Amino acid sequence: MKLLTSMIEMSVIAVFSVLFTGYALFIYPFEKLTQLVNPEVRKKQIKYAPQA
Repeated sequence: MKLLTSMIEMSVIAVFSVLFTGYALFIYPFEKLTQLVNPEVRKKQIKYAPQA
């Protein structure tokens, strides 16, 4: 029973690790790229930027 529990825990950790890594490598860069290209986001960045 202890072996089964530890295998389930390891599989859950592995699944979440793969999901997090996949998001970090494949989805997040495209989200950041669309933010850089989006003109509406640029206007808000300029509007709310701290004054130097």
